[in-house]
Amino acid sequence: MKWKALILLLSFSTLLYAQSSITGESDELIYLENKLIYKGNVRLIRDSSVLRAEKVEIILNKEGKPVKIVAVGKVKIVEPNRKVFADYAEYDLTKDVIYLKGSAKIQEKTRVLEAEEITIYRKENRLVAKGGKKRVKTVYLEEKK
Repeated sequence: MKWKALILLLSFSTLLYAQSSITGESDELIYLENKLIYKGNVRLIRDSSVLRAEKVEIILNKEGKPVKIVAVGKVKIVEPNRKVFADYAEYDLTKDVIYLKGSAKIQEKTRVLEAEEITIYRKENRLVAKGGKKRVKTVYLEEKK
């Protein structure tokens, strides 16, 4: 079943992802008119970012191009200088904004940020963190000399 889902995705990938490619793997793939639904041990690769989760939906526009990625369950995003964790993540590809919810955490080289919700505005190189039951927590590590 894994191979069939991967072959199906590869056959559509050339048509769907002209500007920036997204490669996906999962235990199950459901292809609908306006979305792709990956279930079970999902792994998506887009440029230098890798997203892992239990379930991922890629929402498509009328032309069949991805406009939003929604990930649920043990979400992990690995980028060259950053690791992101959350229970839920939503990435608006048109606005280049990532919304994280539920035990959200961002790790960088010398910093860690934990909050209930984090919104990352990638084009503006800024983020907003909000606490819920817990307050927002930051840790800055000093380099040893």
